[in-house]
Amino acid sequence: MTLKLEFVSALPDHGAFETLMCDYYQIMCDKLVAVGGPALSPSELAADTLAHIDDLLPPTGRTVLATDAAGTLVGCGVIRKVRNDAAELKRMYVRPEAQRLGLGRKLFEMRITEARNMGCRTVYADTIKGNRPMLDMYEHFGFRYIPRYPENANPAELDPYLVYLEHELP
Repeated sequence: MTLKLEFVSALPDHGAFETLMCDYYQIMCDKLVAVGGPALSPSELAADTLAHIDDLLPPTGRTVLATDAAGTLVGCGVIRKVRNDAAELKRMYVRPEAQRLGLGRKLFEMRITEARNMGCRTVYADTIKGNRPMLDMYEHFGFRYIPRYPENANPAELDPYLVYLEHELP
């Protein structure tokens, strides 16, 4: 499968991105419920992401989109700058048909490089407890487990179901 990955300054197709976010949040919401967390609405979470898309685009954020040869959106990842010297990785997702091609790893690596290019020295992340694919990736890239970081935007009531991570960029 031929894939194109690029950071965008604006969403080329809001509808396609919202659909991708709904798919992403459905999986995350299912994982959250599986660890005892509350049932949240994937469509409401996707709508909230779109309502705050400016935080995920330049100058304070970055969004990388992955499309296949037909131009179909098959993956994404975002960066949200939380301080002048720090950012957090958010909303990385690869559709099932594009998995097992190294796309997740590439999206991860591109965001780390871009955070460095943005002047960040620290990168934060969070994920749901037991989300082994993401935890394995964070661990592979040298992230360490930390308490909740102050700039995390998730509601505090989700803390029992989340893990927080930090990586100091060389």
